[in-house]
Amino acid sequence: MRALIDSLIERVQSETPYKAYFGEVTGTPQYPYVLLWTSTGKLEQNTLACEHDLSDRLGVTMVATTSQGVLSMSSHVRRALTGYQPESETWLVETLRPPYDSQPIERDRDVNIPNHGYPSYAVDLYRLAGTTR
Repeated sequence: MRALIDSLIERVQSETPYKAYFGEVTGTPQYPYVLLWTSTGKLEQNTLACEHDLSDRLGVTMVATTSQGVLSMSSHVRRALTGYQPESETWLVETLRPPYDSQPIERDRDVNIPNHGYPSYAVDLYRLAGTTR
């Protein structure tokens, strides 16, 4: 999973103007940024009903100082990820399709940016599926 996540972080950072993190932001965040998250790899048994060894979701949280900022960054992030096939020596992962779910933009009232207020965020969910090599 580590190689897949590294591949996704590199993709976001090379195809968009945003810094990307996994799981948590290290240090003081520079807005806007992208936070990727998933499990450690939801593994499936390879049966007739399921043709994938890996079947998980990839959460992509987009964070900006304003709701308009999140709205603007979403097109860049979606364009970077949709159609991308994450790389890994262990997994052969399917090309990412458009998000299967997109949650509304919200204000993060647990975080207060000095002299600004609360940042905004939205979450897109992608299907992360593949087989072992």
